[in-house]
Amino acid sequence: MVENKNIKKLIDDFITNAIIQGEATYQGDHKKGNKASNKLFKIGAIMEQNIAIAKEMLDVLLFHEHINVKIWAAGKAMDLKYRDKEAEKILEEISKMPDVGILGLNAKMSLKVRKEKNNKY
Repeated sequence: MVENKNIKKLIDDFITNAIIQGEATYQGDHKKGNKASNKLFKIGAIMEQNIAIAKEMLDVLLFHEHINVKIWAAGKAMDLKYRDKEAEKILEEISKMPDVGILGLNAKMSLKVRKEKNNKY
């Protein structure tokens, strides 16, 4: 079992990298954005291996104030079919926000990809 301090570190790392990735997206810094994305994918792989850790993390991450943290967390929640209706609603709301720029499109595409993937099964 993963200790609470390790889960907290995973949550903190997820938040940090989602924020970096979002800012890099706005700035057009693909190298920095890709590096943060790769770290998020690695954290996501840990979440996929242990659903208890994933649930504990998502219970925090889905309600974070930063838009890009919510986008990444909602995508992972839909992948894991945990709080997926809530996650879908979060992505829909972000995609309709007029003031979030490209992150709104990211939310829309994240939702589209997950819906298409879920319809295949």
